[in-house]
Order: sequence, then structure tokens, then C-alpha cells
Amino acid sequence: MIKLQGTRFGDIEVQEGNELVFPRGLFGFPEQKRYALLYPGGQGRVAWLQSLDMPSLAFPIVDGAILGPDYPKPGPTQLAQDAGLGSDDVAVVVVIAGGKSRGLVANMLAPLVIDRTSRTGAQIVLDPDLYSPSAQIRPPGTQIEAQR
Repeated sequence: MIKLQGTRFGDIEVQEGNELVFPRGLFGFPEQKRYALLYPGGQGRVAWLQSLDMPSLAFPIVDGAILGPDYPKPGPTQLAQDAGLGSDDVAVVVVIAGGKSRGLVANMLAPLVIDRTSRTGAQIVLDPDLYSPSAQIRPPGTQIEAQR
């Protein structure tokens, strides 16, 4: 059992083997390699990627599939190869952030690709001509519009 104290969600416990490992870390956090997925309040559209090494570090994430039928291009199989993952059974998630002036935005430029089998992942960069690091998220049921 992995025990973590002092997170924004209080003290948490994660079963050994349930952690996600990003061998190269995430952009801006190369030393933080171990994370857990948390669903405060139960299963929902937004999960939190909680660092297991730095209790104060957690990112809200959403499944890339909810961002539109064509996200991402290329598809998950190519993304798995680009990320150096050994499987094409991957999840593609994006980090979201909030801002008073723009509301919620999604980093569609740099998704996280996670191998569901090995529980390893990598953050990759997509084509900046197609995707924005701060795409405006609209109300439920509407498409995401990439704002540059």
C-alpha cells in the first residue's frame, strides 16, 4: 500500500501496482515519475493525476475522446509508437486548467498517452498547427474549439 499525506484530497492510499509510471516525467516536472488516478466524489469526466512523490502536485485530466471525434490525429496506435510504448491499448488524456478570464482550457497540444497494460505513459507533443495548449472548453455537449 502506498500512503500519501497532505494532498489536496487529504491523506490517500493507493494499492501497489495501481500507480502509473511516466519514465521521463511530465513537462515541467521531469523528476515526478509516479502518479495515481483519483476520482474524488466517484467516477466522473474529470479525474486527477496525483503525484505519488510530491503530495502538492496533482493535475485535473479528461479523456481525450470527449474533446471531439477527430482528437487526436494521428490515432492512438501511432501515438503509442510516438510515445515509445509497447502496446496500442492506450488511453489518451489531456490536462485541463481553469482561469478566471478564459474559463476551463485543455492542453490539446501535449496529451498524456498511457499504456493500459503496463501502466506506463509519456507526454508527447502533437502538431502545433492543429492543436493548442489552451483550447477553450465549452459547455457539455459542444465541441472543443482550439483558440490560439
